Amino acid sequence: MNKSVTLDLWETIIGEKDFSSFSKTRREIKAHYAYEYLLKFSDSIDYSDVLLALDFVTYQINVFSRFHSDRLFKNWLEIFINKIDTNLINKLEPKEIISLGDELDRAFLENPPHIFDGTYELLEFCRTKKLKIGIISNTGFNSPKVYRRFLSENQLLYDTLSLSNELGTAKPHSLIFLETLKGLNTIPENVIHFGDNPVADILGAINVGMDAVLISKNNSKKPINQKHKAVIDNISFSIDIVSSWI
Repeated sequence: MNKSVTLDLWETIIGEKDFSSFSKTRREIKAHYAYEYLLKFSDSIDYSDVLLALDFVTYQINVFSRFHSDRLFKNWLEIFINKIDTNLINKLEPKEIISLGDELDRAFLENPPHIFDGTYELLEFCRTKKLKIGIISNTGFNSPKVYRRFLSENQLLYDTLSLSNELGTAKPHSLIFLETLKGLNTIPENVIHFGDNPVADILGAINVGMDAVLISKNNSKKPINQKHKAVIDNISFSIDIVSSWI
């Protein structure tokens, strides 16, 4: 059975250019587009309320992830709308709620994350070695649709994609890893996972029997036990690890 490589997204192969964990610019653009869109349904909403609602949902998503869980993207949109104005949800048809999600996606695509050095080289190496590629991500407040579009437009090719707000579960829960294994048609022993979170990525992968490599980001992340395969500074060091692993 062929071997496979799985990758975390945020802060492993994509992220902010300054390596921070948050983009203030993307946050403000999202709030602006959402505000402009929702004004069509209510002239009583305020931009500051939209910004607060956006921060609230982002925080709640982080809380859910601590309990290895997530909601579907549509559910987070409804929570977002209700936080702005509890009467607003009744003024929107289901297709209009989806369109609100499209506005948030537009902000993501206009101010996209940076693709880290070494990512394309790793993907090309995997292709030349006939290794399948899986991506496993806790998503934040971004739709599954926009992730697929971003990955496609940037030629970040994969064989299977597991997103927390599409599956309703989040790393380190075993379900999101097992769903990825199913998509790769393989067993845990034939997969190595790269990620920057010692718990969500490394423990999550190890607990289902996969090998795991921690992205330490200049030693800012430390493994919590010795069961990992390796610790590397960033994804540009990954090819050597995969070469020795296969």
